[in-house]
Amino acid sequence: GNFNIFGNNGSSTNSSAVKNALKKTQAHPKDPNAWNDLASAYQTDGKLTQANTALEHLLKLRPNDTGALQRVASFYETKATDKETEARNLQAQAPLSLGGVIGVSSASQIGQALSNDPTSQQLTQKAQAAFTEATTALQKDAELYKRIAKLQPTDVNTQYHYAQLADLTGDTAAALKAYKQVVKLAPTDPAAKAAKQRIAVLSPAKHR
Repeated sequence: GNFNIFGNNGSSTNSSAVKNALKKTQAHPKDPNAWNDLASAYQTDGKLTQANTALEHLLKLRPNDTGALQRVASFYETKATDKETEARNLQAQAPLSLGGVIGVSSASQIGQALSNDPTSQQLTQKAQAAFTEATTALQKDAELYKRIAKLQPTDVNTQYHYAQLADLTGDTAAALKAYKQVVKLAPTDPAAKAAKQRIAVLSPAKHR
């Protein structure tokens, strides 16, 4: 039937653990623990997207659940990495059809024919789409880590990770603040050394 709308790993193949957990969330939709159990059941089945959806629902009920925040952040971080790799792989395939390999000038007729080649255009479009997805996932990751950093102000690893994400997503002010927090919390930690280097790069010129 066409009820299998979630692709290959759709609702028709749920394990008994998932089915039981789903029943619990239906019976107690406001119980964060029920959603946590559902997320774990999905995770056990390797259905990471569904597990993440359950965790995002849990966070609506319990917004300061650090464990859930970290799991969701990790989901988006993995997604960002995967999509970036996918984009780079697609980009690497595209130029091969542009004839650069055989030394064809792009100005020549053959070169122009190759650069208008639908295959390479398709690959470029797919690569751009994957990069966009990677960026969106990374921004979600940074937003979640901003919440975790607020909840764990004295955790060096959390502050450093948030600093790096803010740095990557172009939020310089937040990155500087978090890098400085790392140095303040653990001046002798290797992370502090790396943080100082980034502070030097990101700070306005008036700072030495």
